[in-house]
Amino acid sequence: MLWGAVWSQNPQIIRFIPGVYRENLNHRIDLYNPTKVPLSLERWLLVTRDYSFEFPAGVQIPPQQRLTILKVGGDISLDRHPNFLIRIPDATQAGHYAVLIDPTGQARAGLYLAPIPQVRFLPDSGVHISHGGRPIPFYLPSETAPLWQYVPWDPDPITGVALIRGQWRYTTANEEKEKLLYAPIRFSTLYGEADTLGILLTYEVEIREPCSRYFLERQIELQGWHPILPHFCSGPGRYKFQYYDTITFAGARYAYRLIYVSPEGDTLTSLPLVIQTKVYTPPFQMRATRGFLRLYVERSQPIKIKLLNAQYEEVLRLYDGWLNGGVENVFTWEPQRYPDTYYVVVWTPTRRYWHILGSEP
Repeated sequence: MLWGAVWSQNPQIIRFIPGVYRENLNHRIDLYNPTKVPLSLERWLLVTRDYSFEFPAGVQIPPQQRLTILKVGGDISLDRHPNFLIRIPDATQAGHYAVLIDPTGQARAGLYLAPIPQVRFLPDSGVHISHGGRPIPFYLPSETAPLWQYVPWDPDPITGVALIRGQWRYTTANEEKEKLLYAPIRFSTLYGEADTLGILLTYEVEIREPCSRYFLERQIELQGWHPILPHFCSGPGRYKFQYYDTITFAGARYAYRLIYVSPEGDTLTSLPLVIQTKVYTPPFQMRATRGFLRLYVERSQPIKIKLLNAQYEEVLRLYDGWLNGGVENVFTWEPQRYPDTYYVVVWTPTRRYWHILGSEP
């Protein structure tokens, strides 16, 4: 029969966040198909302390994929679903459970969040009323049955558990925070400084658990991200690296980040580092025409400016004093009064700069 072939493999409960079903939207259950064929859940029951739910026709989990059940949203939304039935929980029972029961009434998989201190789970039973009005009795075995997975659990402040890399972990209703909390790798710092030749990056990585590799990526002028340096994961520990990116252009905007992609496809990225490279400005710039001199120095300093004739004789001492740094300074003279000016010479504390004006045209 078809049912027997499908039931030879059972879905796994890999996440259970009970929430307070009647009061908030935190409730969530994730089922996983570990096989290489689709698993049908048609006419199966999902039973918790708070409700029972019969999977409608056509529901299946694709190979090695998961099915998310939420109070509101997800692949299946329980709120106001016609196959959903609220239960009155047994006040003598503590903790929470989620159980999958096949159409024959046999419990196939169960997860019990055992309260701290440990409280024994007593057998439970009930009747689910199908959408068509058909009563479906069910029975949940005691904690000695092999179907149960046990996780010690404290409902405050923990809201649920998730099976992460084969280990049950406490989690909250925020999956993004969960990824950061239980990621096998952590990116703590990423700094960078630009100079005239490139950008020097410094970053620190913490390896918590075995992983494959991660990448340093670069983005230029808000275009796509591209890996520029792969790192293979070492053993657990903290590691500090430096990388000098010499393939840069003056005046461009660069962004860098570290990224890890798990075998399941989940990604973890560092905060991006954005660096705007500067157009290189020489520390000394001089442009001169007859009667006009533009002068730029990077830092304020004392200078002398002289006009010389072709025989290197002084025609005019144009300036002798301190020059403002970081701005353009302008000097003028009357060419008609000094027609034999041939050179403009600037003395700084470290060297002398010459500019040839040439003879009068």
